[in-house]
Amino acid sequence: MQSIYKKIEYTMAKNRYASYIHPPYELESKLVHSIQQLDTDTATNILKKINSLERAQLSKHPLTSLKYSIIGSCTIFTRAVIEAGLDTETAFILSDYYINLIDDTSNINALENLEYFMLNDFINVSKRYKQYFYNPLINRVIEYIKKNIETPLTLQEISSIVSVHPNYLSAAFKKEVGKTLSDYISEVKISAIQLYLNNTNLSVTEISQIFNFSHITYFSRFCKKHMGVTPKDYRRQALISKVSL
Repeated sequence: MQSIYKKIEYTMAKNRYASYIHPPYELESKLVHSIQQLDTDTATNILKKINSLERAQLSKHPLTSLKYSIIGSCTIFTRAVIEAGLDTETAFILSDYYINLIDDTSNINALENLEYFMLNDFINVSKRYKQYFYNPLINRVIEYIKKNIETPLTLQEISSIVSVHPNYLSAAFKKEVGKTLSDYISEVKISAIQLYLNNTNLSVTEISQIFNFSHITYFSRFCKKHMGVTPKDYRRQALISKVSL
């Protein structure tokens, strides 16, 4: 098998002979920055400038080569929104969705247009779901809470995960987010419970067990306190709303 180093040198020589050079990293950096700033117009213009240059040949087949290139764009967009504060699960769901769309598209013009739709959606999803713009410590805490919301979470556990004193974390979180860590955990837990109530056929008892409530009564009280209604009433009202739409 040809050495990867020889392959790199050969490709460099071939690209220079053909006057092909990959788009400057400066443009990619500007694209990432504009995505993180949720600036759709600037991001679109930079992507157009990048695409006005010759694309790398990633396959002998033009359609396949373009698919690889746009999957590369998808990876860049995904990392950009994650670094800007979008939770990883949302970012990867969107990434998986578009990679499947790219794979299913068999027309070059449609693929080229798809890249711009993809860029738009990454920015729009970030605008809708990006809920925190805090310092790296608080962002890590929020990310941990969202990933582990189905388990009981304590200040001591979370402070240990991020390697700071519980008192420091408690004060820093309240200062940055404007609410206590306990209140924030309850908000995220309620949002997750509502997702289960709205989108699954699991019983209220089964959902309470998923969230580790020791008794259905405690679960109902928790929901009533934070939603204003019991989980059964919430599900009933949600079903009525769906039927009326």
